[in-house]
Amino acid sequence: MTTVRPASAFRFHSLSSDKIRRHLFGWLALICFLATPMAQANDATPELAIETASLANGMDIIVIPDRRSQVVTHIVWYRVGAIDDPRGKSGLAHFFEHLMFRGTEKIGKGEFSGMVTKLGGQLNASTSNDFTNYFERIAIDKLPEMMRMEADRMQNLIINPELVALERDVILEERSMRVDGNPESLLREKMLAQLHKDGAYHAPIIGWRAEIEQYNAADVKAFYQRYYAPDNAILMVVGNTSMAEIKPLAETYYGPLKAAQKPRTQIADVTDLKVEGFATPIVHADPRTRQKLWRRIYRLPAYHTISDKAEMAALDVASHILGGGSTSRLHQSLVIDTTLSTSPSTYALNQRLHEGEFHISVGLNPQADFAAVASRVDAAIAELATTAPQAAELERAKTQLIADALFARDSQYYMAFIFGSAAVNGISPEDVQAWTGLVENVSPADVQRAVARFLLPQHSLTGHLINRGQD
Repeated sequence: MTTVRPASAFRFHSLSSDKIRRHLFGWLALICFLATPMAQANDATPELAIETASLANGMDIIVIPDRRSQVVTHIVWYRVGAIDDPRGKSGLAHFFEHLMFRGTEKIGKGEFSGMVTKLGGQLNASTSNDFTNYFERIAIDKLPEMMRMEADRMQNLIINPELVALERDVILEERSMRVDGNPESLLREKMLAQLHKDGAYHAPIIGWRAEIEQYNAADVKAFYQRYYAPDNAILMVVGNTSMAEIKPLAETYYGPLKAAQKPRTQIADVTDLKVEGFATPIVHADPRTRQKLWRRIYRLPAYHTISDKAEMAALDVASHILGGGSTSRLHQSLVIDTTLSTSPSTYALNQRLHEGEFHISVGLNPQADFAAVASRVDAAIAELATTAPQAAELERAKTQLIADALFARDSQYYMAFIFGSAAVNGISPEDVQAWTGLVENVSPADVQRAVARFLLPQHSLTGHLINRGQD
């Protein structure tokens, strides 16, 4: 766990939630570990005794047992993310990831992080397209004080023109450093804007610079009053505790808060996943580029629209077969056979509220050209779409899913992240834990069908990152 630093230097930046998902290969990988010990993969899968409840004001509660220590992870999830940003005001959800640390009448300006530190705790926050969360890792006897502090800033945050202007400048500087100063991030931003041109994920999480510059206190206050309320939040506690202990505390500190009774606006799912201009790569030329990059992103259906969730499990397995490390097909084709690349990779984001994504990224060696890389990637996808993988290859991918999650075994935060992000997206703890069985039952034919169904050229966009003067 990271050592606590001032909040402005410590919080996850706006892309962190997707990065966490990439490292975990979705919540699938972690739950495979949590629910299925590798040595007992064929035995009955024990389930975590997760408890759920709700307060009268609409706040949901999830308690996940972890009996290894007297430290608990306390995390509040808000059903608000970049998809809820008003048109013309992109980045407002992420703006609150910063503003929430500024203070209330009871907690002085910028003192929240220091108070957690004095309690011996650690804290962080993150924003995604679908949610915003705030978490603290704290000794269990300090949990009441932590709930008091979080409940206070849920509805008593100080918002005025001076603070808005100050934090707006911080966000603009963050954008300069993390996006405008990063050629790969700029390419990704261009691609996602085009990929989701008619969908929920059209704007970057951090926001467009011109729109950030126009934030005002009235906009910020209206956003806060709508979304920062108990009936738009999920309280999650992971640790050596139980619902019998947590719910009375929640009723004491969160229970008196007033419900907003303003559920998030429902966004219609995109029914036609075809991407405008899919046949023409997006090129970003930047003199700061040190390595050419080939990237492709496929647009996937929204998770909740897929009736057979086993198809999503098969797609995760396919991702490992294609680009999951040194035994993958793309590594063999692009690194071993042709030396076109040293770093092909794939990952799927397929448990989101709206359209999912399947990413393929290839860093090119100096002598390599984009056409050769595209040809090799297309061939690997076509082969997997028409010919089922070998049994040994399939089992290796499943095992890798479990092995990739072993690093998370001691992290209460990752456990909270997996179940919390699922809950925000309407996926129950029971459904999360059932994912293990879906993975175990993926067959070679399932993988073939998933690739043939989901990785369609017309549902994708390709990007080229070059230095100026390259082609």
